[in-house]
Amino acid sequence: MEFDDNGWVSGRIELLPASHGWSLLSPEPEARIEEHRWAHQARVFFGAELALVQKKSYPSGATPMVDAVEVDVARAGGAPSRVLVLTVPLDRAPEVRAAAAAGVRAIGGRGFDALLARARRAWQVREPQVAGDDARAPLTVAAILAAVLLAPVVPPGEATIFGVKGARERLSRAGL
Repeated sequence: MEFDDNGWVSGRIELLPASHGWSLLSPEPEARIEEHRWAHQARVFFGAELALVQKKSYPSGATPMVDAVEVDVARAGGAPSRVLVLTVPLDRAPEVRAAAAAGVRAIGGRGFDALLARARRAWQVREPQVAGDDARAPLTVAAILAAVLLAPVVPPGEATIFGVKGARERLSRAGL
């Protein structure tokens, strides 16, 4: 991927098939990536260190239509693993929307139908990680983003949907 002087992706971005990443549906339409906010959430609520590989800036207040970033995430004292995060407007992500709708049906709604109706942007954390040894890194970043973006999570290859609590429970079962 190529990045411009603001750290924004140059060129076209397509989300991966829903089975190849942790998909999140944000009510916010903007593709703003705020390292300090993401890192704070990671440190305080997940005991992880997070850093963006491509630093982002928004000099005129505008945000890109689509974007991507590589994220290094590490547990306390551990080596970082790198994951790829992509984002596009939800109307450009019909497969993600369909997977989310299937997840909502599978759990009987439980309020996630209302969250899906308000969603404006799709985010996706690629599975598996780009680099590093921690296979839990993509789920860790998905959990952090769920908390920051107030976005429900659709796991790869499953017909379900959950929020931050569900992501934290999965992390706990994975030994974190």
